[in-house]
Formats: sequence, C-alpha cells, structure tokens
Amino acid sequence: MTRPLGLLVVLIILFSLTSCLLPYAFTLSKSDGVRPEGPYEDSSFENIDEVWIHYRLVLPQTSDIKGKLLMVHGLGGSTYTFNPAMEALVDAGFAVVAVDLPGFGYSGRPEKFDHSQEHRAQILWTLLDMIDRESDMPMMKKLGWHLVGHSMGGGTVAAMAVARPAETASLVLVSGALEISRGISSLVLAFPPFARWTRLYLERSLLTDKKAGGLLSEAYGREADEHELSVYLEPLQLPGTARTLTSMVRTTRSIPLDTLKSLHMPVAAIWGDSDTVVPIEKSRAIGIRIPQLRLYIIEGAAHIPMETHVEQFNAALFEFLEDYVR
Repeated sequence: MTRPLGLLVVLIILFSLTSCLLPYAFTLSKSDGVRPEGPYEDSSFENIDEVWIHYRLVLPQTSDIKGKLLMVHGLGGSTYTFNPAMEALVDAGFAVVAVDLPGFGYSGRPEKFDHSQEHRAQILWTLLDMIDRESDMPMMKKLGWHLVGHSMGGGTVAAMAVARPAETASLVLVSGALEISRGISSLVLAFPPFARWTRLYLERSLLTDKKAGGLLSEAYGREADEHELSVYLEPLQLPGTARTLTSMVRTTRSIPLDTLKSLHMPVAAIWGDSDTVVPIEKSRAIGIRIPQLRLYIIEGAAHIPMETHVEQFNAALFEFLEDYVR
C-alpha cells in the first residue's frame, strides 16, 4: 500500500469513528415518563399501554346527544387542530373526544413504541371503551362512534374502522394520508449513531421557529402567524419529541389500502383543492376501494382546512353527518 493510500484509509477510519462518537458529546432531551401537564381546562389523561394519552372530552348541555365523535390530528398536530370544529359540534348536540397520539401534543413520549396504525387503533379504542364505560349518560353507551382523522390521523381512524366496524358509525378522512411507508430511512435509523444525529437535527434545527414555520405555512397555504406557530411548536418542543419521532419512523406501518374494501359504513373525505402535502388525487385511491365515499372539496384550502377554512369545513362535516349518517 502506498503512503498516500494508507493515509487516506487512516483518515477514513478516523472520520468514521468521529462521526459515530461525536453525536454522543451533545445532550438530547428525554421524557421522564411522568404524566404531562394538560394545557386546557378539559384536558384529561389515561395511561394506556404504558404511555400517557392526553385527550379532551367535551359534552353538550343536553343528555339527549346526537352522536359521538372522535377527532385525531395529523403529523405534528394536537387536539388544537380541531378546536373550531369541536365547539360547533358540541353546540349542535354532539359529544366530542379529541386526542393526542403518542409522541404528539401533550401525550407521552415513549422512546420505544409501536407506532403502527393498528397499534394506535387499539390504544384509541381502549380509550373510547373507558369513556363509554365511565359515562353516566345512557346514550353514550348506545351510540357508535363517528371517527374523524386528519392526514396521518386519517390512517389511524381508518384502522380503527377496519378493526371494529360494528362500533363505527361513520368514517371521515380529512386530507387523509393512508399510505405511509418507512422506506430506507427506517433502515438508516436502525444504526444508533445515525439515529442520534437525526434526533439532534430534529431537536436543534427542525423543531425551531424558522423551520417549523415554513412547514406550517405550507400546510396552511398561507403564512402562519405567531400564535399559530407557538401553538404547534410548544408541544413539539417538549422533552423527548425527537426521540419518539425517530422511533415512529422506524415502526410506522399503515394498513393495506385493500382492507378498506371491507368498510360498509358511511365514509366521507374532506379535502382542500390546493393541498400540496397530501394532494387531492390521493382521494381517488380511497374512492376506488370505498364506493360509498362522499368527497367534499374545499376551494382554496390547503392541508389543514379545519383551521384555515372553518366555515366551509364545518359545513361539509355537518352536511355529511346530517344527510348521510342516520
């Protein structure tokens, strides 16, 4: 071996060792596993499968409720996403549960956790069973659940409907991301130093005002204001978020789209025609498998129509609930 080639090999070895060891020189936040604090007056927590689940149960003033709705946010979201819709639904006589998925909002940040849609579905059905069991309202025990999911949360509620069709009154997919692939990133993150570098990047670069603001603005289809950005960033900056996000990439798994063919309950899809995150064309793959799908298109809306186009979104949701769900 020539001297230049030998020197190159030594440099490569040193670089590799440094790359593997250097990320451990930086601190990384870690969740302590205790119950987080809820930001809302109606915040509640339940420990399910060793993770604290933050949820909000809001009941109408009357005991003769029209129906029960579960609302599940998308990637990076929280129960805040559905605030305007929740208020309108409760005023109309519906009981509403909004929930933070594990690793998001104010739910726990487990570092090792199965983030597959089937497992999420199991956890959320356990939560709903508990709510029904503890309710003193007779109608809560008799009615099925209307499942509403945004983006990644659409995949969660779809898995819930497939798991328990008899208990699902209807399914509503809002810009539904039903196909999430782990791809090569899950293999890369299986190597601890790469996973560590990724977590450091997430915590110190991506989960910051500038980067998060750009992503949120794309999802809104307009510039996000300071309040909107702070509401999204506050829970994302809780200790342990970066760790659980990399765990999610490694374990996320969607249900096969063809399993949707088994669904016979009323199904709606609400989509913004300007959505660049999950383009409206994705709804066609769903409609092929669910002939009864009712598609509502909100003109000018991007990926989060329930926040940016509140009146149009609520009108579409209520039309579906009133005209297609009996």
